Amino acid sequence: MKNPLPKKCANPKPVTRQGEPSIFMLLGAIGSGLWFFAIPPLQKSAWESVFSNLDSTVAEMVVWAIPFPYFLVYCTIVAFPVYYVRSPFLDQFKISKEEWPWFSENDVVRKEFRLVSTRAIVQDITSFCLYLPVLAFIKAFFFPSRNMSFSLDDWPSYWELAGDNLRLAVLHEFLFYWTHRMMHSFPGLYKFHKIHHEYKQNNVLSAQYFHPVDFFASIGIPAVITTAIVKPHACTQIHFGLWLLSANFDDHLGYAFPWTPFRWFPFSAGTDAHEFHHSVNMGCYSSKLSLWDWIFGTDKVYNNWRKKRWGIIE
Repeated sequence: MKNPLPKKCANPKPVTRQGEPSIFMLLGAIGSGLWFFAIPPLQKSAWESVFSNLDSTVAEMVVWAIPFPYFLVYCTIVAFPVYYVRSPFLDQFKISKEEWPWFSENDVVRKEFRLVSTRAIVQDITSFCLYLPVLAFIKAFFFPSRNMSFSLDDWPSYWELAGDNLRLAVLHEFLFYWTHRMMHSFPGLYKFHKIHHEYKQNNVLSAQYFHPVDFFASIGIPAVITTAIVKPHACTQIHFGLWLLSANFDDHLGYAFPWTPFRWFPFSAGTDAHEFHHSVNMGCYSSKLSLWDWIFGTDKVYNNWRKKRWGIIE
């Protein structure tokens, strides 16, 4: 197949890769630090005006409703500009060598993309505006003793924030790994999950594109159980939730940028891992960490593919 990108944009070995020591990795680490230290004070400054008059159930539903406006902001200032700038520098990090469907000269390809995207946008809005608040209600109903604290009196220290974020990440990844793998392992479940794989190339619209059954099974179960067990302060839940959401958008962005703040630390899963998963429907079942794929051996085919894709020579 003819490579649709200009030669200078289709470099299989970019100037640097995710996880490779470089100035870009340093920028990613700095971004993580800014995220960790800057967001809690911003939250605290507006906390009382937002949550002081809400009961715990309504407050949790508000917390779980935050992702929708955040998704709109991310698309506006990150994803869509990257897609339409068509910069040779950015395109060297594009994972797939295929042209983006919205730039295709093939009418059938563009029409199929519009149809899938229309369904995806409807599901994205439904996921954010309906499914997530429902999950918050389910958690409050079935685990009333595990409701999050919204009090300023027990506002977490940075040590507590770090500890709870680590516990949330490891437990959520473990649960998501198995619910996601389950959706691929049983035909009766995969018929729901395959909707998430309809895009031929990942793009940000596919991030929250799920059948309702798939959403509640592979997204809802890990989210509810994780927050019920860890029981973080609501501040920490927002902090971790936006991080998880941002990494999920990055998973589906279609570019393996080495400066992303989600990919520089040990056992962070590469963006191309999820692109590989979508392209072959196997392996790389984890979400943001490669830990569980490494432990259970479901990353071996991906590791071989990655070496070929990026021209890695050992």
